[in-house]
Amino acid sequence: MKRILSHLTLSLAAMIFLGLTAGSAYADGIVFVGPNHDNKIVPPLEVLSLQHHGNSTTESGGVRFNGNNDVLFGDTSAGPHNTTVQFSSLNTTANNLGILLNINEQGNQLTRAIHIDVLTLTAYDSNGNATFIGSIENIDLDQFRQALGSSSDVQFGLDAIGTARLQAALLANPNLRLGLSATLSNVDAGPERFAFNALNSPSQVPEPATMFLLGTGLAGVAAKMRKRRNAAKE
Repeated sequence: MKRILSHLTLSLAAMIFLGLTAGSAYADGIVFVGPNHDNKIVPPLEVLSLQHHGNSTTESGGVRFNGNNDVLFGDTSAGPHNTTVQFSSLNTTANNLGILLNINEQGNQLTRAIHIDVLTLTAYDSNGNATFIGSIENIDLDQFRQALGSSSDVQFGLDAIGTARLQAALLANPNLRLGLSATLSNVDAGPERFAFNALNSPSQVPEPATMFLLGTGLAGVAAKMRKRRNAAKE
């Protein structure tokens, strides 16, 4: 009887863990698609422009929504291209949402390609609360160095789990606004501009951070079960 209750307790703990995991805002969900893209939103809707200052080789900033207005922070450059966007105005779906990066760096073999420290997509409700967060970290664009110059583009999209989370958030509130923030290093020119567009072939790659988190939690539950079994044998 005690063993049955023990198994039930651990099963309940696993269910609670899975529920908390599913309801959290994960810092992952964006995937790198490639250096080329097909525009279906013409022209792409520019939403974030970053410009480094002085001798700095890093530019970091973004735009968020506070419930009333857009709030710019960090190294956003002057101009109209720093704004959150109502998702419904993009005429696309979560499955096909694309994030386009226009890189304005010198494109020769002596120039290091920029490094994406982090790129984050956030969806805000009418009160400025974040209902979806997706990001990608540590992307080195050195393999595309010789192809990068003024007006060179790389494309990002959402993975399968990120798509599902954004779709769920939009189902609950179709009027969400999307905002971007980013930190880029190895820059020496600029500005770098981000835009929303649509992917012809959505990329759906498993979300490694979520799978690692889930696996870690289940491993912990399994470890507890083994410990209790060993104690019972003793």
